[in-house]
Amino acid sequence: MSPLCRDLRIYLRLLHLLGMMCWQFDSESCSLSATPPDERYALLYTLAMLVASTGCFTFAHLQPQIFHLNVYNRTGNFYETIIFRSTCLVLWLLYGILYLRRHRHRQLIQDMLRLNRKCLDRSADKQFLHYLVLYGGLTVLCFGNYLSGYSQSGMAPIPLALCLVVYVYAFLVLCLLLVFFVCLKMIMAAGLCHYNRQLSLKVLASELQGRQRILAICQGELADCFGQLMLPIVALVLLMAPSGPFYMISTVMEGKFESGVVLRMFLVSATWGLPWIIMLVLMLRSNGITVEANKTAKILAKVPRTGTGLDKMIEKFLLKNLRQQPILTAYGFFALDKSTLFKLFTAIFTYMVILVQFKEMENSTKSIKV
Repeated sequence: MSPLCRDLRIYLRLLHLLGMMCWQFDSESCSLSATPPDERYALLYTLAMLVASTGCFTFAHLQPQIFHLNVYNRTGNFYETIIFRSTCLVLWLLYGILYLRRHRHRQLIQDMLRLNRKCLDRSADKQFLHYLVLYGGLTVLCFGNYLSGYSQSGMAPIPLALCLVVYVYAFLVLCLLLVFFVCLKMIMAAGLCHYNRQLSLKVLASELQGRQRILAICQGELADCFGQLMLPIVALVLLMAPSGPFYMISTVMEGKFESGVVLRMFLVSATWGLPWIIMLVLMLRSNGITVEANKTAKILAKVPRTGTGLDKMIEKFLLKNLRQQPILTAYGFFALDKSTLFKLFTAIFTYMVILVQFKEMENSTKSIKV
């Protein structure tokens, strides 16, 4: 497999192109460096994004009626303007955080790339590429949904173009960070698997220390750097997720489209938030770090006791270290693993019910006035 996948060079190039992680990768020393041109590019790109997102947010706040859809109800249009402004706000936050903490991110990712080279796992190469292909395919689906949905709903050309640019670009940026975070989690799981294999052959202090260094990075720098990024991303996806089903209930199922457009709008609204949901599930479903960390206890429990200092070292290690679960969190608000999936889908369903209730209240008010 090409080192473009093994060293995550494709991801690093895309992140560089989008102005988020502007570094040069040295394949020989497996190090990341920021040259003066890279620093200028990062600064100018960040400033441009801050100005653009602030401008879009201000425009949507001052002129919300421009973004209203003729086929939508008042509740739905208000909800859409909230999503648009929230997307601009999240982009503003992410670019600000990534630039201010760029040196910490560079050191963390450099350590991860070196760990990836040390703990060779060829099966991960294809997985990195598969995630990138999935990301590209979902981006195309996202663009097609937004273009078809807003154009068929009668949105004016200027807000239509603005929505396409903001939403598609937000998907490119936010979901690229999600996929990249998944790849880093895979590297850490592969590193733990490497040390577990070494421990199954012979228990050495160096293997136990290597394992502990990985867990320290997981619960320290990785959780701190990327947990802060995941919090606004997950919050935005939760806000966006009910929009497709709610649009279907408010327009398609109420017969607000002609017969030739009904099927197309049904498919669009059914898959409206699907790319975001798939990326979120991809990020949360992988528990490889926890699985590999818990394997160490089983391996050490099978080590025969010799009555030497090795027994004391193993017992001390089990008592002090294996009680702590390597849990990644979104800055302490919730865990970034499978345990959060059910809570997220419950929250999405709850938001959906609330939106429908507001819609029914709006319809009741209109019927009373008539």
